[in-house]
Amino acid sequence: MRSGGWKGLGAAVAALVMTAAGPALGATSWSLIDVGTLGGPGSYGAAISNSGIVAGCADTAAGPAHAFIYASGEMHDLGEPGSPQSCALAVNNNGVVAGRSDTGEIVIWRASGVTHLGVKGDVGGIDGSGIVVGSMRDGATTTAFRYENGAVMSLGSSNSTATGINARGQIVGTANGHAVLYENGGVHDLGTLGGNGSSARGINDNGQVVGMAADANGQPQPFLYDVAMHALPGPGYSGAIAINNRGQVVGSAEGTHGYLIENGHSTRLDTLPAVVAMGWHKLEPTGINDRGWIVGTATNPAGDLRAFVLVPSAERAPVAAFARAGRGPS
Repeated sequence: MRSGGWKGLGAAVAALVMTAAGPALGATSWSLIDVGTLGGPGSYGAAISNSGIVAGCADTAAGPAHAFIYASGEMHDLGEPGSPQSCALAVNNNGVVAGRSDTGEIVIWRASGVTHLGVKGDVGGIDGSGIVVGSMRDGATTTAFRYENGAVMSLGSSNSTATGINARGQIVGTANGHAVLYENGGVHDLGTLGGNGSSARGINDNGQVVGMAADANGQPQPFLYDVAMHALPGPGYSGAIAINNRGQVVGSAEGTHGYLIENGHSTRLDTLPAVVAMGWHKLEPTGINDRGWIVGTATNPAGDLRAFVLVPSAERAPVAAFARAGRGPS
């Protein structure tokens, strides 16, 4: 494993942005990349940018997990002196990262330094200009927020979250048990699939929203909202996690396995030949970029949780630059 300083990442980020220009093509095989750790046994993959930068947190040799970004085969420790634990939860194409410190405070990592937002909570997403959305603690509940130009702005009442933002500034989340869209100063209820509740998890630049909603029988189902809410062809008792601009969706089935929905078909990630060959299981995706790269966390043969990236075969050349012979650091 190699780790490097944050300020030394500029060339790697620039190279990844250069290779990300073309659209990904359909693929019949995949490469599974072990992102590695920071010296400890495990890691968590939280997000991936279109330029191929992975963000998450990983165990260190000393024990506490540190936030990291992973690019061009190298893991970069974002941990701050005096902060024993941290986790990166969102990243944009420029390598700007948002996450949490050991106290639960939301922070933003840039090459120029670390910004502390002064609120505790969770991060839902970050856009290309560095706008961060998430949920800040509000007593016993949470309130959705948007951070821009040094200011944290509430998006709604208590008992709300913000879980994603697209290039158009549309924000999705959940308020009072229903999936919502925050747009033009308003909050729009996206409805349900006939049951009592729903929650939104992701949105693409076309305004398509995915998440989980209860059907008329009370069973959780993955959904796609595009003018109206529709059930997706994923397994029951599951939810959609993210959607890219090509309409590919990743989801999670109650913590047992993850899946990809593409062209009306659902495929379990743990059945892909590359995954089976490496002996990994319980692949839980957290994101998918516009190139079709899937990030998440899985259990390796040793029983450790490890961050992974699944890359379709059409992206073989970028994989070589991304992960040095198709494998992450060890």
